[in-house]
Amino acid sequence: MKPRKPTRPCRPAILAAAAAVGISATTFAAAPATQPAATQPTAAQLEAEIQALQVQVKTLQSNGQHLQASEESAAQVRQIVKQVLADAKTRSQYMGNALEAGYNNGFFIQSANKDFNLTINGYLQYRYTYAQAQRGSNATATGGQIPSSSIGNSNGFDARRARLILSGYAFKHIIYSISGDFASGSGLGNSFQILDTWIGYEFNPGFMLRTGSMLVPFTHVEYYSSGTEFPEFAAAEAPFDPVRSLAVDASGNLDNNKFFYDAQINNGSKANNLDGSDTVGASTNLDNRMGFYARVQYAGAGTNADFVDSPDVAWHKHLVWAVGAAAGYEEQNSSPGVYPSPQTSLAIVGLATPGSGYLGGVAASGSLYRATVDAHMKYRGLALNGAVYYQHYNAATPGAGGDTALLYKTYGTGSVWQLGAYGEAGYFIVPHKWELAARIGDLTTNGTGKQSMEYTAGVNYYIFGENAKIQGAFTYLPNAAYSSPNIGSTMNTADYIAQVQFQVKF
Repeated sequence: MKPRKPTRPCRPAILAAAAAVGISATTFAAAPATQPAATQPTAAQLEAEIQALQVQVKTLQSNGQHLQASEESAAQVRQIVKQVLADAKTRSQYMGNALEAGYNNGFFIQSANKDFNLTINGYLQYRYTYAQAQRGSNATATGGQIPSSSIGNSNGFDARRARLILSGYAFKHIIYSISGDFASGSGLGNSFQILDTWIGYEFNPGFMLRTGSMLVPFTHVEYYSSGTEFPEFAAAEAPFDPVRSLAVDASGNLDNNKFFYDAQINNGSKANNLDGSDTVGASTNLDNRMGFYARVQYAGAGTNADFVDSPDVAWHKHLVWAVGAAAGYEEQNSSPGVYPSPQTSLAIVGLATPGSGYLGGVAASGSLYRATVDAHMKYRGLALNGAVYYQHYNAATPGAGGDTALLYKTYGTGSVWQLGAYGEAGYFIVPHKWELAARIGDLTTNGTGKQSMEYTAGVNYYIFGENAKIQGAFTYLPNAAYSSPNIGSTMNTADYIAQVQFQVKF
């Protein structure tokens, strides 16, 4: 059996015992048995000594109680300090290890184990445009004279893009993007439009699945709309650009980001702002026809990360180049009375007529085939970019009404094609800061002999790379194929356009 640990007597008991022993010792010492009677203290003396000893005992007891209280207070203080230190340590570990925040190509918040991430990006583009429209070589359009209201000049400020982008991942592999544009809405009649807003699952960098509103994988320039050498895309690009759609796609980067692919099934061109309510009783609706698009890009020197913008802001010391290609097919029906309802999200622009000017946007009601190839190069401040676009449209039967009837009347057939191309070059006369750029483009239709040319020159000043820059450009369109508030062009006129744009991106 384990011996019992002796208990420690409390300090007041010890002091009382000592006092008692002191009293006894004094008493016995004061009256030894052998002391003569003459030396014995009187009763008064003994009473005085007893009172003095009682005072001493009380003093000792009081001091003992104060000492005990002091020890208890010290113990309590030590316990409080211990708790405070433990709490501070816990909070410090939480802030230091469980949550991280900062800036890395965007403001981010993420967990320490990297399982969760939120990145905040955005960019603003504000520009001034001056456009002068003069009578061009097309004296007539669709059989009539160009209205005098189409001749003149205009100027003003414009918010081209005002975007906020939230993106990241959850549980390591669930990826997402939520973005919108607070600018004019690009003719949609609203002040806000949904852009790349999707969710997906990334199995690895080489394979991911996504669904939602996203870019249609076709034109290369849409991937870097904030990183161009001019305030606006080439005029020859717009008739072929499907922009965004509601879709499901599979994409990925292979071979250390040298090969990129994206295959997509969608609702057709420019159909990302439609929803289920648009299938009944609206002028722009979903139908039961799907679109199919795919794009590949290969970086022969460097990686695809070198081509997230068009200029050579990074001033590559070694030559990098990449080529891309894409193809697409979609079928839409804008005819009244189709099941479940017509879709008019795609209007084909820039169709040149054989004997007059260009047609306005023709609502697609048939099959559309598209293809493109593009090439890119960067070396020591020099950047070269170019693309060729082709599309073939087969309209519905001649019995259909609306724009299909106009198409048959104009061309004598429902099958027409368009070919567009552009090439541009930019060179930094002061590395990373001052760049000169030039572009030439061409758009033709069905062998009619009419060409819509573009000649553009620009100068750019990069304050903080693509994050803050000022761009200026002058464009001459001898024969504008379509009207565009972004370019500043007016269909069937000769246009002189000057633009200055300020961009901030984070």
